[in-house]
Amino acid sequence: MSANPSPQGFALLLIMLGGLVMLTATIGSAVTHEHVWKVVVAGGGAVQVAGWLLHGRRLRALRGGAR
Repeated sequence: MSANPSPQGFALLLIMLGGLVMLTATIGSAVTHEHVWKVVVAGGGAVQVAGWLLHGRRLRALRGGAR
């Protein structure tokens, strides 16, 4: 295991993918003024939160569990 606490693997993929989806949907919303983009932004945020939760769980496992 690495001593580096940065997100790795699947957690990093979810974080980056969620951010990219949110950015793209925000631009789409600003350009087209369609309300469906707001749902896509929320979906991207949910994916990003899932990535951060997965990353946090990995960090707790590296530190020996909850204290």
